[in-house]
Amino acid sequence: MVALAKLRPVESNHQERDELRELVRVRSYRYGRYTLSSGLESNIYFNMKPTMLFARGAHLAAREFLAMADSLQTSWVGGLEMGAVPVIGTMVGLSAEYGAPINAVFVRKAPKTHGTKEVVEGLAPDESLAGNRVLVIDDVATSGKSILKAVDAIRAVGGIVAHAACIVDRDEGATRFLADHGVMLHSILHASEFLKPGQSAS
Repeated sequence: MVALAKLRPVESNHQERDELRELVRVRSYRYGRYTLSSGLESNIYFNMKPTMLFARGAHLAAREFLAMADSLQTSWVGGLEMGAVPVIGTMVGLSAEYGAPINAVFVRKAPKTHGTKEVVEGLAPDESLAGNRVLVIDDVATSGKSILKAVDAIRAVGGIVAHAACIVDRDEGATRFLADHGVMLHSILHASEFLKPGQSAS
């Protein structure tokens, strides 16, 4: 794999990360009282779709993840539907433009009931993840269980997964949980960065 940074700088930089943080704050972050997918309640909520489907937000998040993928020497990315799908699509397109293509797969939450009934989508009939390093992506990490579901599915078809990454880590146990399963979590942003003085997530 040709190093992306040799072709066009994609290393993380503070200016772009600050811009992404502000986009997430305006488009995706909410403070109030919300019920999470886990059933737990929280004062903070992130709906990342308005950021990932906004041109500049998609571009900035993809660049951050491409820098991670390059430093970790992974040539594939993947993740669980739907959280990972928008940003990994942007990553694939940008990587081709930069001259160092990264391919992607996504993991279905449940197998299709028709056709090939695949769980891991994106591979051609004669293509395999066997022996390939895969960086698993998610938009928000909370417990880490959705990330692990993608990890397990990718490992089941031969992919090597030692790293995962998210746009926002809520810092609610995902790092430790994934480490117990042999996966190191990397985060672009943390939920605490969005709290004002005197506010708390719980």
